Amino acid sequence: MIKKTLFWLLPFLLIVASCQKNTATPNPPTVLVSVAPYAYFVHKIAGSDFPVHILVPEDSNPHVYEPKPKEVQAIADARLWVRLGDPADQKVYNVFKERNSGMVIADVTQGVPMLSECDAEGHSHCHHEGNDLHIWMSPRLAKIQAKTIAEGLITAFPEMSLRFETGLASFLEELDALDQELTLLLKPKENEAILVSHPAFAYFCQDYHLTQLSIEIEGKDPLPQHLTSLIDEAKKLKVTAVLLQPQYSNKGAELIAQELKVTTAMVNPYAEDYVDNLRQIAQIIAKNN
Repeated sequence: MIKKTLFWLLPFLLIVASCQKNTATPNPPTVLVSVAPYAYFVHKIAGSDFPVHILVPEDSNPHVYEPKPKEVQAIADARLWVRLGDPADQKVYNVFKERNSGMVIADVTQGVPMLSECDAEGHSHCHHEGNDLHIWMSPRLAKIQAKTIAEGLITAFPEMSLRFETGLASFLEELDALDQELTLLLKPKENEAILVSHPAFAYFCQDYHLTQLSIEIEGKDPLPQHLTSLIDEAKKLKVTAVLLQPQYSNKGAELIAQELKVTTAMVNPYAEDYVDNLRQIAQIIAKNN
């Protein structure tokens, strides 16, 4: 009798299990960040186990990245968006606004003294309009951004406010320690210059009294006639380090590095491991002569 009952019950159990499997959906990401370094900020403030989704992968160019519809669908229910304002953000903003009007948005540019894109590139003939958004590259300005993120977390998850306040205090101390370390490390390099394939280091250079010279001009590779003037400018500014980036074209930077007889180094300003990444960039600049 028992065997007969199990025989009829088994198909029903299989159907129930199948329905549960098909209807189950993964939990939506709790916090969305525009670029990978801000995932580090959130984890430092909220804890390493706090669920975070990164809109633009760290190996992608956020200026041209196109999130796929499935990616947008998966992250549209986030409770907090740590937003930078890059083009990738603009492409998904309306979707989020329509689907998730209750999403808390922490604008990390709030309260940050911004540089213009022309200031960042270091070219006198620049005609860019807009601000340089690579603001996380300054440990000093990162403190302002960390506070904005903490405020956003507290608004989205008020029941965890004490946890966020404690994490923020610890992270601010870590940023102060990093700043002191980089200040000592780069002190001998003050008033020198770095040549970069894409102008992502202006705020970093501002903190440590360096000059950034960008190969990229208004988002494009330099024309052949511009390379000669770039080489002359690089010699005048005493470029001691040439930084390449995996998201962008590096041909022009490599050509000028050969002409200057300066070694190149591949770095990623969008790397998620924020503190260790800035430390490695500073060490590369410090050891170059």
